[in-house]
Amino acid sequence: MIGVLKTAALFAVRRPKEAAIILLAALLALMFWRFNRERGRAQELAAKIEGLPPDAKQVVTIYRDRVVTKVRDGPTKIEYRDRYLPPEGHVEVVTKVDQPDQPPEVLIQDRGFTRRLGGGVVYAGEFLPMVDIKWAYWRRYSATVGITPRFGGLGVSRHVDDFMPFQNLEIFGIVGLDWQSERRLGLGIRTNF
Repeated sequence: MIGVLKTAALFAVRRPKEAAIILLAALLALMFWRFNRERGRAQELAAKIEGLPPDAKQVVTIYRDRVVTKVRDGPTKIEYRDRYLPPEGHVEVVTKVDQPDQPPEVLIQDRGFTRRLGGGVVYAGEFLPMVDIKWAYWRRYSATVGITPRFGGLGVSRHVDDFMPFQNLEIFGIVGLDWQSERRLGLGIRTNF
């Protein structure tokens, strides 16, 4: 077993591009598996909350990173809404006093500005550690400012928790200038601290 790990480590050091491609292929396979699994869970969740009690006008369920809303629209029609809730976002349920017949309004904050410190590993010709700050988000996407030992720049990331088993993992790309004022591009993974 140790020999296999040693051989894999030597392969990754000697041929980083091929190792990165193999790693990305493995991650894509894992993502596909996770996507199918979560789709089944979503269908199961929808079946669990399919009906509304006769006296209920609206039911709001927050399930991990999903906000599921069921609203009664008429005597037999039930409307179903499912939205993503990013880790930076929040939910507000507003009931208006002057409209007692209307269901409460569900406000989902899934975009805005934030200051979350994060870090990860970027590949830009070589693997480099990176520290960054996430400053804006929109659903699963976010904008970051990051720095590595070789360069700094602006980046875009996407949460991959919808089809991977890791809740706080993002893939990202970063573009910036190195310390000799040459443009650098990097791709990698990051997490929020």
